[in-house]
Amino acid sequence: MKQISQKIIDYAIWYYLKYYPSPKKFANKLKQKFGPDSEKWKIYGWITDEEIDFIIKEKLSSIVNEDEVIRSKIRLYKEKGKSKLYIKQKLYERMEQKDLIETYLEEVFLDWEQENLIKEYKKLEGRFEKQKIIEKLFRKWFNYDDIKKLF
Repeated sequence: MKQISQKIIDYAIWYYLKYYPSPKKFANKLKQKFGPDSEKWKIYGWITDEEIDFIIKEKLSSIVNEDEVIRSKIRLYKEKGKSKLYIKQKLYERMEQKDLIETYLEEVFLDWEQENLIKEYKKLEGRFEKQKIIEKLFRKWFNYDDIKKLF
């Protein structure tokens, strides 16, 4: 593997810490910025897949733990009152590793999902009829089976 320009490494670290993209999106951004089709490759050389892997594994792993990024995003969504399905969808859109998402969601959402559903139900209980409450809860990404158990 050839020597990677320090400018490429600096940009990669800056971009990752600013946006916390998934590894796939991160690799796509580096290819877009420093790939053979970009203007910057003439100055810094273009970046290969092996070099991107090197940056992710060697340079970024000492700065950022990807598992902790996923966990912190789950905690952030949970604190905002988002449902498990909503969080799962958002993390899948981010192209995270699906097995890690499932594992961490199960850790965080042992009993919380039901508690959150009851809390949302109590907010709507006096103001709407049963069918309207079910529709509103379903639109908030709660599982339909959990909603049915509530009634």
